[in-house]
Formats: sequence, C-alpha cells, structure tokens
Amino acid sequence: MSAGACMLTACAPVYKARMDMTATGGIVWPGPPEKPRVRYLWSLRDVGMPGAGEDRYLDLLAGRTHEDITDPQTSPALLRPQGVFVDGNRYYIADPGAARVTVVDRKTTDVFHITEADGESLAYPRSVVADGTGAIIVSDSELKKVLRYSSAGKFAGFFDGEFQRPEGLAIDAARGVVYVVDTDAHAVYSYGADGRRRGSLGRIGSGAGEFYYPTYAAVDRAGNLYVTDFLNFRTQVFSPDLRWLASIGSQGDSFDTLDKPKGVAVDSGGHVYIVDGAQNMVKMFSREGKLLLFFGEKGHGYGEFYLPSGIFIDDKDTIYVADSLNMRVQAFQFLGVE
Repeated sequence: MSAGACMLTACAPVYKARMDMTATGGIVWPGPPEKPRVRYLWSLRDVGMPGAGEDRYLDLLAGRTHEDITDPQTSPALLRPQGVFVDGNRYYIADPGAARVTVVDRKTTDVFHITEADGESLAYPRSVVADGTGAIIVSDSELKKVLRYSSAGKFAGFFDGEFQRPEGLAIDAARGVVYVVDTDAHAVYSYGADGRRRGSLGRIGSGAGEFYYPTYAAVDRAGNLYVTDFLNFRTQVFSPDLRWLASIGSQGDSFDTLDKPKGVAVDSGGHVYIVDGAQNMVKMFSREGKLLLFFGEKGHGYGEFYLPSGIFIDDKDTIYVADSLNMRVQAFQFLGVE
C-alpha cells in the first residue's frame, strides 16, 4: 500500500510484543533429583505503544512504577497486569497500572490496546475474557462497570445492572455464560454473552456459598465455577447450576494453606491452581483440596514473582500468571503429575 493510500485510510501503526525467551526451558519445579512437573517458558513485558520513547522504557526496566509515568496509557511496557486470558488466537491482559487492556496476536505478536469505553477512559481494568467469537469483555472496578467490545476492540456496550466493585471474570463458552465477581457486594453474577443478567450467587459470610470479598473466578471443562473467596482464605467450587460443591484451602502461612489467595485456574486434569499473593507462588491442589505442588518465590528473576495476581490455563495446560509488581506476564508448562 502506498503512503498516500495509507493516509487516506488512516492506517494505524503496528506494534509488536516481544517475549523474553532467555530462560526458556531452563527452570523447572521441583528441581533435581525430582521429576519436573512445571517448566518455565517465557515472560512478556514489552508491548510497544506510540508516544513513549526509549528513555521512558529504560526507566521502566530500572524499576520505576506507574506513578512515575505522566501518561500510563502510552507506556511501552506492561505496568501492573492483574488479569490474563488466552484463546487460540490471542493473549488478553488487563493492566490497571496502565489503565488499559492489551491484546496480543499469538502468531504475529501484533498488539493493540483498549483504553476507552463510550468516550470515557478506562480507569482500573481488573479482568478480561473473550467469547467464542473473539468479542472482548472487561471489568473495570473503579468505573464500576463491565464492558463489551468487538474482536477489533470497538466499544459495544455495558453489561446490565449495577456493580459495587466488579473484579474477576470467567467465561463458560460452551454454555454461553459469563460470570462477574462483585467483590464489595460479596456476590457473583451470571450473564449471557449479550450482557443480560441471568442470576446471582452469594452473600456476605463464611458458610458454604457465602463470600467475604471474593475476587477472581475460573470455569473448568465441565462447567464448574471456582471463586477465590479472598478473606475467607479459600476457593469455593460450584456446579454449572450454581450448587455448592466444595471448598479448597484454609488460612495460614504454610505451603498447604492460603495467605492472600488471588487468581484461580484449572488444568485439563482437574487440578486447581491458586495464586498466593503473599507467598509469591502458585499452589496446585487436587480436587479434594490436597496440595500437590507449588512453584515460584519472591523475586525479580525468571520464574519468580512479586505480588502475582491473575492466572489462566489454556487447553494445552500452559499456565499464564500476571506477575503484577514485576510488570510482566510469565508463562509455564505443566508437564504432568505421573
């Protein structure tokens, strides 16, 4: 296409994500002589953005936080990612530090960013999911809204109803259900992909089916719903018709308990992964709540975490963790437990 034609069609510049593959395959858990169960793959920080020069990028790499950046939405790097979702075509990252959602094409590494909703800037996008058509759904806990976008990132509307602080999102694409965790309402709402509310679950409390500041959610391959019950220090499990099934985890600072449970995800074998933000690690439990494995520790190196938050596991059992204060997403491969 000629330069003149590009001007007439308002061609947008293309930005590329760059995965750091430096330590790919070289870090495993547990270490020798044990058989490895999880392998480190890569990390992603650089997501390219217009209006940000090399000097700003170097500042970010030196450890400056988003408060030091005049306009966080123009940052060339992730700033404080907290939600991650992956489908066959794209990586989706909710980055409240940069007040945007970053979308990365898995084949080309092309990047675009969602920064607005109905003429209003995003403020604190906490979670993101995409449905079977590629349409994008975002929760913004500061705007107190859940927003819908086309696969190209064009604003398409709001979810029905009022929210106090919408945070976690989970999607059951097979059943056409989207779950929204409303933290301050101590509730989870179910929606159709069209944004119409279908039902609700929970109230404040510590009993089965009750919540005390729930945050993240996930859906397994059978349609069961997992909700991180933050200040009850557990993850609760519900059937597709929202019947209570089980509770995983209890309060404590040992490896088999939970201190600051955040993101939750489930692999193809039904193992439940819970991010423990305070202990800076990911813990894998059996369906019965038995600790099977943990990986990560506090730090800034490859495979280490600094206040991790969201987690997602794709259909190949690749594990993606939003490593919030390290300003990156890290990817790992589950190798099996046998």
